[in-house]
Amino acid sequence: MALALATAILVLVVCSKAPSRPADRSATPRKQSESAPAPARITQFYATAPQLARGEKELICYGVEDARAVHLAPPDQELSAALARCVEVNPTATTRYILTAEGASGPPATQELTVTVGPPHVKIIDVTVSALTVSRGELVSLCYHVENAKSVEIAPIHFRHGSDPKGCGMDTPQKTTTYVVTATGLEGSLDREQVTVTVH
Repeated sequence: MALALATAILVLVVCSKAPSRPADRSATPRKQSESAPAPARITQFYATAPQLARGEKELICYGVEDARAVHLAPPDQELSAALARCVEVNPTATTRYILTAEGASGPPATQELTVTVGPPHVKIIDVTVSALTVSRGELVSLCYHVENAKSVEIAPIHFRHGSDPKGCGMDTPQKTTTYVVTATGLEGSLDREQVTVTVH
């Protein structure tokens, strides 16, 4: 009986001092040494003049980050991946522009803007007078050549004409007179020229 009890105690002591097995670390996920590349981002996209007259040029400015390819349309053109840059466009009608920036990861970033194009500005090409010095009561003719005009007026002779690009007004000045030719455009723009006729 005493021998059996001593044997049981010895087995218990030996088992209690047995070394423990190291924990299995194979299932522990490894920490990524590098983070994933950031997707492309558009930081700015605007037109310097959202409204312009037909024939005028426009500057469109943009900025991107983390982009490896940048495109502007229409027409489709590749741009540099810059933090701040402007490009020149010349739309002939109201146009919606789309900027696309592609990065190393994630979907492309896009933004849109619309440039409104209205009628072209009026312009006086030329004003001519038959004589710059005349006698009192002598006939003077004033002729003009304009573009994109809705109407043309000559003051102070109360001359008014329509949209014809060329025309002439007549006067018999009694004193030295400054004539003012005013052309009005379809969108309300104005252009003026003046000429002085000396009466002696």
